Amino acid sequence: MSTLSDHERLALAIALLRRKARVSIVHHETGVPREKLRRLHREIHGRSAASGQIPMVGGATIQTRAQQVYAGLFAALYVRYSERDTTRQIDIQAVIAAHDLYLSLVPQAPRLDFSAAWAIARDLRVGSAELRTCGVCEVSYLVSSASRLAPTCPFCAIYARRGGRHETPLVPPELPGEAPEDGEIPP
Repeated sequence: MSTLSDHERLALAIALLRRKARVSIVHHETGVPREKLRRLHREIHGRSAASGQIPMVGGATIQTRAQQVYAGLFAALYVRYSERDTTRQIDIQAVIAAHDLYLSLVPQAPRLDFSAAWAIARDLRVGSAELRTCGVCEVSYLVSSASRLAPTCPFCAIYARRGGRHETPLVPPELPGEAPEDGEIPP
C-alpha cells in the first residue's frame, strides 16, 4: 500500500468497491479514509455501505461440503495468482484476479462474495486456513480451523455420501487420443 501513489490507491479503492468489498476491507488495503470510501460506495451503488466490522471469519462461514469445495477453488486460484508469500501478506491484486476468475467459473450459488474471498485470503495469511492435497483423490481443498466441518477432503466426502467408495487414488479417465506414458499399463 505504501508504494502506491494517491491516484493508484484511489483507483484500487474504486475497483474494490465495484466488487462490493466492505469499506473496512477497502480502507485496510488502500488507506483511503473511511468517510471518502462511504461516499464513493454511495456514488457507485446508489445506497449506503453496510457499517460495522466484517461480519464473518472466512472459514467460519463454511458450513457445508459444497461451500468448502467453492472456498477451496477460490483459495487455489488465489495462491496460484499471488506473486507474494500468501502466509506473510495479502496480495490484493491476486484476490481481485482470483475472485474475478472464480465468478466466471461458478455462475450460481453457493458463491463467495468478494469480502468472503478476502477473508479466506486473510485466513491463509494468518494460518487459520490452509490448502491441503487429498491422498486419495489428489485434489487440493481448503481446511479452516474455524469451520465446523472435519478437516478432510470435501470431494471424497461428497463422493462417499453419494454411494461411492474408493481405497486407492482416483484416476481420471483417459481422453480419446491419449496414449499411456512410457511404463504405464493401459487400463
